[in-house]
Amino acid sequence: MSEPFRILTITWSADLEHFALLRDSLVSSRLGDVPHDVVVQTEDLPLFQEYARHPVSLYATKDVLPSAVEAKRLQARRWQRRTGRTVTKLLGSLSRLSGRPGWVRFTGWHTQQLCKLTHVANSAADRWVIMDSDLVVTPLAEPGDFVTPGRILCFSHWKNVDSLNGKMKNWQSTARQLFDGRAVETGRFDSYTDTPFVMDATIVRDMMQWLEQRYSMPWWQVLLSLPPRRWSEFCIYKTYLRDVSTATVEWQDVDKFGYLFDAGDPEALVRELSRQIESEQRHYVTIHSQSSGRQLWGAASYAGHVRQCLAAQRR
Repeated sequence: MSEPFRILTITWSADLEHFALLRDSLVSSRLGDVPHDVVVQTEDLPLFQEYARHPVSLYATKDVLPSAVEAKRLQARRWQRRTGRTVTKLLGSLSRLSGRPGWVRFTGWHTQQLCKLTHVANSAADRWVIMDSDLVVTPLAEPGDFVTPGRILCFSHWKNVDSLNGKMKNWQSTARQLFDGRAVETGRFDSYTDTPFVMDATIVRDMMQWLEQRYSMPWWQVLLSLPPRRWSEFCIYKTYLRDVSTATVEWQDVDKFGYLFDAGDPEALVRELSRQIESEQRHYVTIHSQSSGRQLWGAASYAGHVRQCLAAQRR
């Protein structure tokens, strides 16, 4: 009997503490025995070696990405270290206008998206549940959250189009253009591009084939030719699934998912986490990562508090 699904996480050194918390929360949940594939940037692999035991299978980006992309990724990381986050962001804006510098298209944010699609497409498993490192799995989580026999599962959350702006507006626009504007404009848009996110391997492979036939180049070249930071693999997948594929899809709301945006006060964070589990019945809660440099806290400041909270919820 085949596995109902596997878990996939793409991560790197800056999110090691978040990943450790994710693994601890998984181990202590009813998803503890679900196979978990983890893809780590090649140079960071030694930092994650302790996790290379059942049910975790550890991979390096050099074994997942095309060799040309891996080489460019390493080059981009060197440049990013020299320039810093602010200058890299400015160079991304410049690249969208002039096409240069080209290395900003290969930063970790972009290549992690390629890793997700490549790993799913090349696997023998049919269904994958993507979990980012900043996700916490609560004691309410269960395998049935991701099982829909005979149907493709995808989560969605609709919002009024008047609230469409910023990066989400860019991602939606890019996805529509990528598929020849096949998405139908309505008064609402599907805003969910977080994790858990379910991907079907057959759909991913079909999407890659569609892109290669339409643009006459490898699918990953198609995506890397898009304006830097103006595309989302999740938004692209959902646009293909909704407006191009003929698959039978079960669209589910995200009422089991919660979010914590401020981890500056660990005790307040735990109180809110407890409330979301007890009152709102959240199965999965994202504590937004600080690896982008925009927050003043790291997982180390609250991880112990969260572990205690989850242990108390299990009793």
